[in-house]
Amino acid sequence: MTLFRARVTSQSLTRWCLCLVMATAAGACRSESKPESPPGAPAASVQAAAAEEPVDLHGTGGVEGVDAAYDRSRQPAKFIAALGIAPGQRIADVGAGQGYFTQRLAEAVGPTGRVVATDINDEAIRRLRERVLARKNVEVRKVEPDAPGLEAGTYDLILLSEVDHFLSDRVDYLTRLRAALTPQGRIAVTHLRAMRPPLAAAAQTAGYAVVSEYNDLPDHYLLFLRPTVSP
Repeated sequence: MTLFRARVTSQSLTRWCLCLVMATAAGACRSESKPESPPGAPAASVQAAAAEEPVDLHGTGGVEGVDAAYDRSRQPAKFIAALGIAPGQRIADVGAGQGYFTQRLAEAVGPTGRVVATDINDEAIRRLRERVLARKNVEVRKVEPDAPGLEAGTYDLILLSEVDHFLSDRVDYLTRLRAALTPQGRIAVTHLRAMRPPLAAAAQTAGYAVVSEYNDLPDHYLLFLRPTVSP
């Protein structure tokens, strides 16, 4: 009996050891199949770090045809007609953002004209470049926040659309723009009507006169400025 119990005990111990080894190996395999996280980093934090960074497009405007209500407010066809653009002209779309008016400006100047669309936002610039890739008369240009980045004596029209409130100093910026105009060049500024007084005051201080104004837009003013002093 003692020998039998010993044998039974020995056999049971052997089976228990084998089970322990197999369980340990299986656990090791399951552990190797899971990606390791940095020590002390919760799983949610690791997933959040891998997520794509949000794109900041604040203040870059829209794209025509995306928001019907915005299109009704801006009236792009009527607006471009009011600018009085002639084929072959050179136009700067300052603070163009995603280029709400850029493509229509390019159509207005035609193949012999040129549109330079500027902005400071990298993502807006990337998107606009993709949209105008087939247009040979459009250049998309990144500039510094307070520097127009435009060639002297070159532009027949410089457009500032819903952008002057972003300028740190309206007077200084308008003063810098003056050198980029041709002798008969104009600056067109459009914004919500409540934004007209500070712009008009800055324009006068910077040496401009309001030569005409268009008042047939639902929510926006449109002023045309010409320098009263030399650059």
